[in-house]
Amino acid sequence: MVYKLNGEAELFYRKQSIPKKITHPAKQAIANKNKDNPKKESFFEYDLIKDKRFTEDKFFFHCPITMNFKSSGANKFNDEVNLLLKEKANDVHILSIDRGERHLAYYTLVDSKGNIIKQDTFNIIGNDRMKTNYHDKLAAIEKDRESARKDWKKINNIKEMKEGYLSQVVHEIAKLVIEYNAIVVFEDLNFGFKRGRFKVEKQVYQKLEKMLIEKLNYLVFKDNEFDKAGGVLRAYQLTAPFETFKKMGKQTGVIYYVPAGFTSKICPVTGFVNQLYPKYESVSKSQEFFSKFDKICYNLDKGYFEFSFDYKNFGDKAAKGKWTIASFGSRLINFRNSDKNHNWDTREVYPTKELEKLLKDYSIEYGHGECIKAAICGESDKKFFAKLTSILNSILQMRNSKTGTELDYLISPVADVNGNFFDSRHAPKNMPQDADANGAYHIGLKGLMLLYRIKNNQDGKKLNLVIKNEEYFEFVQNRNKSSKI
Repeated sequence: MVYKLNGEAELFYRKQSIPKKITHPAKQAIANKNKDNPKKESFFEYDLIKDKRFTEDKFFFHCPITMNFKSSGANKFNDEVNLLLKEKANDVHILSIDRGERHLAYYTLVDSKGNIIKQDTFNIIGNDRMKTNYHDKLAAIEKDRESARKDWKKINNIKEMKEGYLSQVVHEIAKLVIEYNAIVVFEDLNFGFKRGRFKVEKQVYQKLEKMLIEKLNYLVFKDNEFDKAGGVLRAYQLTAPFETFKKMGKQTGVIYYVPAGFTSKICPVTGFVNQLYPKYESVSKSQEFFSKFDKICYNLDKGYFEFSFDYKNFGDKAAKGKWTIASFGSRLINFRNSDKNHNWDTREVYPTKELEKLLKDYSIEYGHGECIKAAICGESDKKFFAKLTSILNSILQMRNSKTGTELDYLISPVADVNGNFFDSRHAPKNMPQDADANGAYHIGLKGLMLLYRIKNNQDGKKLNLVIKNEEYFEFVQNRNKSSKI
């Protein structure tokens, strides 16, 4: 027995509130509002009446029921889930959801070894017959934000559109969870949250999480037979009942929360992450900063500059180890363009060419491949170090986006063992396809860390779900140790 009939049933009567008026007569073509629908017109054999339910008197019978009333309670629910995951860890997938800068939401599905099985955007949702581009629809609605603030009807349209979008995303996530036997991993936005860069606000994103938690709390698929798994009498219970995000902590059933930092701006091949943060302050501080590099030289064979360093020489950094970064490729720099009314614009820069010009301007010889660190540190011109710092920052910039476009790619300054630099524009299908995809992928790798902890946790010992940056960097870099320079 699954359902219990409760007392305090109620009967309501609602009188007709609007007159019955035919909106669309039968057998007349009606243009479809959804431009994504391949079927441009619809025909009906009967009259259509807008808000028909309010044109008639109605009786409503409300009868409260309790679902799954024999459940043992939620106190040890997370422990039960973790125990099951411990036994089945090798068969579990990780579904990570990232709230992106170019995507409303992006997901990556990885297996228990960290291999990408699927990755896609939630901008467009639908089936083979019809897909809806919610990204474009919401962007169009929110363009006229100022007039929307003065028009309650527009506000309601925006709200309804977001509600509809979230319910669609929740349904898609639920299907993936069951199909791939997956846990779900979100960023913990309660800590270190930064506003203003994302397509979906924090409140809306948390609403998605809350809706998913409630959906997975008693998951039923309407097409499943009532007595089969996922049917009304054998629903999936994958989360504990929701109270508040604060009380929930870092886990509720199959949903886990991981720190939000260092997910999109990290090389998926070598695990390199920028923690140098070059900043020009003064000539003396710049001389001190560049003196900490092990070697700065021009690679004659490759045709680019290399900066070799050890993070331990740059103070207390979470990132560790020796690295060689290169001026390979180009970068996109966003700036306020005074020629375009100080609106945002993008220019493409080539660090190698800029560094060649700077060194030539200051008569620093680099063409023989020797180390030029001493020559650099021997300079005393403010403009030299300001420009050099700017070039180094562009080399370290992994995420590159073009203003007003969907272009948002990731390029690594660190070569793999084969001398190749990861570039998401040319990445194979089993690697992140853009910067948002890289964010979702590394959220998934943090989820994989938790899965390994669950698998190796000793019985009776409290499970540690806290992930420190040092642990995360070590985990990612050790997975790709053969690729590290």
